[in-house]
Amino acid sequence: MRTVLACMVGIAVLGPAAGAAADPLIPWSGPSQPVTVQDVLPHYAENRDNGSYSEWWSFVFRLEGGYWAYVQFLVSNVGLGKGKAVVKAEVRLADGESFSEKVELDPGEWSAGKDTFELKFGENTLSGPLDAVRIHVKNPSFEADYRLKNVAPPWKPGNGRAQYGASSSRYYQFEAFAPTAIVEGTVKVADDDRVHKVKGIVYGEHQLQTVGMHEQAKRWARYRSLGPRTTFLLSDILTPDVYGGKPLRYAVLFVDGKKVFDSTTFDVKESSFYQDPKKAGYTAPQLLALTGENDGVKMRGAVKAGKLTEREDFLETSGAAVRFVVSKFAKPMMYYFDGQFALELTGSDGKVEKHGGQGKYYYTVVNP
Repeated sequence: MRTVLACMVGIAVLGPAAGAAADPLIPWSGPSQPVTVQDVLPHYAENRDNGSYSEWWSFVFRLEGGYWAYVQFLVSNVGLGKGKAVVKAEVRLADGESFSEKVELDPGEWSAGKDTFELKFGENTLSGPLDAVRIHVKNPSFEADYRLKNVAPPWKPGNGRAQYGASSSRYYQFEAFAPTAIVEGTVKVADDDRVHKVKGIVYGEHQLQTVGMHEQAKRWARYRSLGPRTTFLLSDILTPDVYGGKPLRYAVLFVDGKKVFDSTTFDVKESSFYQDPKKAGYTAPQLLALTGENDGVKMRGAVKAGKLTEREDFLETSGAAVRFVVSKFAKPMMYYFDGQFALELTGSDGKVEKHGGQGKYYYTVVNP
């Protein structure tokens, strides 16, 4: 997950703050709309001159037999240079051996289709229909092919785009094109003739933002529970004071491949705060109470953090030059917990359904 935080923090360095104080936050609008190919294709052309533009396609794998993998394709105008790209790929084999590679590309070394979902980043590709993506990764350490088949359909909150201010060029966009997918594939390590066959489940998302992280959020809670039968995704952004601390939220529950509830207007109450023993003023709620209603279905539930599995201080792990620049805008920390969720849904007919499961809870403090 360090790649995710590094990307978000990098955006903060050059994000324009001027003019934002008088602007409104326009959150996701309307009911969830279908995810289109145009949604997930790169938006670089329209953001070529935006110094805060960054866009990525990420995949988190939960594989059988001790295997694990992560893949991220990234295009950014920040830090790397205008229009440069990166492919980050990690894999852990059943015997515990692991590899982590980052392939950096110049603007002319990556491309995308116009009407079909096909990204070519050097020798790495993403392609296929949105509910059956194919991933090919090639780097000095290993080569991998992953074939996805969605269990839950592609989804986005409302129209998928939240606008930060009066200008339509300042926004955050999100789509989960693979909320949960069955994945099968092969991994071949360099200088080794063995082919490792892998299978399991995977989560795939596309994110895009054209504002600095310090403008986008003060705090950000995220939860993800993946399973072949039940999938629950949650995001709760507390926006900066210039937007009145207005929240930007989404929650969606899939059961047996069908969406049974989603909302962008529910309420969240935080409690049971973890106190960072090394950072005064840094806290992370370990209990989120959720209440809301959508399409006649009432929802109440909770996300409860369990064991703290990782604590990441970006400034401590950065070089002196990066630390000097980033610290002027943000002092980000990220906390990783095991966690569980429980939801109770009450339909208009009074029928009650209960759902729950295990997952991962992430809490980011951009500025305390």
